[in-house]
Amino acid sequence: MDGVDEETERRLELAATIGLDPRKLLPANRGRSQWSEFELDAYLHGALARPKLEPFQGADKPASPKKTRERAVSALGAAGSFLLTPERAEAERLESLRETDLLHSGAEESFDRIVAAARKYFNVGAASMSLIAEDAQYFKSVFGPLREETPRQIALCTATVERNSMLIINDTFKDRRFASNPLVVGEPHIRFYAGYPLHGPRGWNIGTLCIIDHKPRAFPPSEQQVLRTLAAIVQSYIDAQIS
Repeated sequence: MDGVDEETERRLELAATIGLDPRKLLPANRGRSQWSEFELDAYLHGALARPKLEPFQGADKPASPKKTRERAVSALGAAGSFLLTPERAEAERLESLRETDLLHSGAEESFDRIVAAARKYFNVGAASMSLIAEDAQYFKSVFGPLREETPRQIALCTATVERNSMLIINDTFKDRRFASNPLVVGEPHIRFYAGYPLHGPRGWNIGTLCIIDHKPRAFPPSEQQVLRTLAAIVQSYIDAQIS
């Protein structure tokens, strides 16, 4: 394509593949993105759409102060996680995952299209949309040589869900947190990982959009922007299903 550098051409091809406005994937120096990074991060973490507290209806007897507080904290969702014990916060997160029905609704073309495009665009060994359940990581969509199910305690996406932001591991051998992980020293021999959290109702993180490779690599800001945008598209599909 005349007058277009390789990176821009790749982004335009990706946009065409997933049916996206190409301007959302153009490099920053080519023009302003439709969303600022702040707006996108706030959207993904639910900060722009906090739930409203509904007045309690039902029993004639007013709810106790304890029940009222519990409802208020629950309605805050992930934004109120600091008010909860870790056990209660995890219970709320799992309930959010359950409400999406993503674990039981089977493969969906809309998610597969984005995940397949991510693998091709970043030229990596595998890409996936993962869901972190109580004891295991499950794949809603996966392209590449990954297990259908992974114990939660060793899944790298678990760390992404817990940190509530993009996780980039340029070389797992050089990261003490993951160098001895069974998925690093054994199949599928992960050397590079980048994942972005996805959330369910009330802003709880329920999974990730991630890419992995069997060799270390850089992941510059321009590529981080593309992963954020792809995660935002996946998130929009999740939101549409649960609205």
